Amino acid sequence: MCEPLGFLGLTKRAGKLAAGEDGVLAALQAGKVRLLLLAADAGENTVRRMELRSQGRLPILYLESDKAALGAALGWEQCAAAAVTDLGMALAFAQKMAEADPRHAPVLEALTEKRDKIAHRKAVKPGKHSRPGK
Repeated sequence: MCEPLGFLGLTKRAGKLAAGEDGVLAALQAGKVRLLLLAADAGENTVRRMELRSQGRLPILYLESDKAALGAALGWEQCAAAAVTDLGMALAFAQKMAEADPRHAPVLEALTEKRDKIAHRKAVKPGKHSRPGK
């Protein structure tokens, strides 16, 4: 198992990972997914279903690892799809994947932009500013 996939076990133990097609679809429907992971040998229908449900607004990381390797990282026999539900964990995993293979850098950039937007939104909340002159 490659080292970045080992990080997914930690993410699972932290409760920040949805695994398996049904778990990922439920997390997508709830709007909790920050990063979608698909195994290299995931079926066409699975890949298509995940891409359609993510509606192009989520970064999808297409792994070079097969279902057996992804499943082994999660303590399962096989797993075609997984979703990281925490932005910090998603950023850390994408960082590890980008270091291992520069082709994953666009996913890291998309997650970094998302983090920056959230940070900016939290910093500028309506009604939280002091009024000038008071």
